[in-house]
Parts: sequence; C-alpha cells; structure tokens
Amino acid sequence: MKKLMLSLLLSGAMFAGFAQEKANIKENVNHDGHRSGKREFKLDKKSAEEIAQLRTDRMDQKLKFTDKQRKEIYSLQLDQAKKDKKNFADRKAAMEQMKKDRMAQREKLMKNLNPDQQKLYKESFAENHKQHRMRKSGDRPMRRDRLDRNDKGEKNSIEVKKDITEKNS
Repeated sequence: MKKLMLSLLLSGAMFAGFAQEKANIKENVNHDGHRSGKREFKLDKKSAEEIAQLRTDRMDQKLKFTDKQRKEIYSLQLDQAKKDKKNFADRKAAMEQMKKDRMAQREKLMKNLNPDQQKLYKESFAENHKQHRMRKSGDRPMRRDRLDRNDKGEKNSIEVKKDITEKNS
C-alpha cells in the first residue's frame, strides 16, 4: 500500500512538472508556432533612444560588451531605431491612404450598380470579409478547391517540386 501511494505521489509530481513546462512554452507562441504579438517593447510606444537602450541592454546581457563597444553598439542601435520609427510611420500613413482609396473605389462602384446588384455585392463582400477573418484566426477549414484537387488525384505544389528535383538530379 505504501509503495502504491508513493508511486502515485511521484507520478503526480512528475505530471505537474511537465504541465508547468508546457505552460511556459506556450506563453510566447500562438497556435501556428509563431511568436505572439506580445513583445517586450513596442516601437510605437517608445522613443528611438529607449528602443536603442533596450536592444543594447539585451545584447549586453549575452555578449558582455566593454564600455567602448557598448557606446558603439548603442549608436548603431539608435540609428536603426530611428530608421525603424520612420519606416513604421511611413507604412502606417500608406496603409491609411490605401484604406481611403479602397473606400472611394467602393463608393464609385456602388453608384454604378442597380439596387439588386448592390445587394449581391454587399452579400459577397460580407462573405469575403468573413472568410478573411477566419483565415486570420487560424481555425479555418481546408479550402474547397484544395480538397477537390486532392480528391481528383492531382499533385499539390510540394509533390510537383519533389518531382522536379528528382528529374534534375
């Protein structure tokens, strides 16, 4: 009886240990295996100097810089952080402009459609929007055209690449 209780206690402790290990791994990784959006710092909320300091500190922890190296690395990181901030601002402005252009295009299109066509267009747009959200969420079913292609016995892109490499070798 004592051996049974001891073995149950040990197996429970091992199970709890492995469960904690898995939880720590999953914190920074989403379901696709990519890092989650939670980062140590975000570019839009920090100044270029703060970003450069954080990056330099992180590198210094692993690489143990001298004072001279630290100053040089900080200046390099500061230049890069300034470029990153500028690119981020430019990209954000470009995305806003593209959004405005799409809305204007959609309004022009709607003016040229009759009411029935407008209704069909809106339904189609809603369906496409729903599919886009599903695609972003990651829990989407396999696309119908891929299912059909595989049922017909056609080769997918991986099989085609494999055939090409076999022919070339």
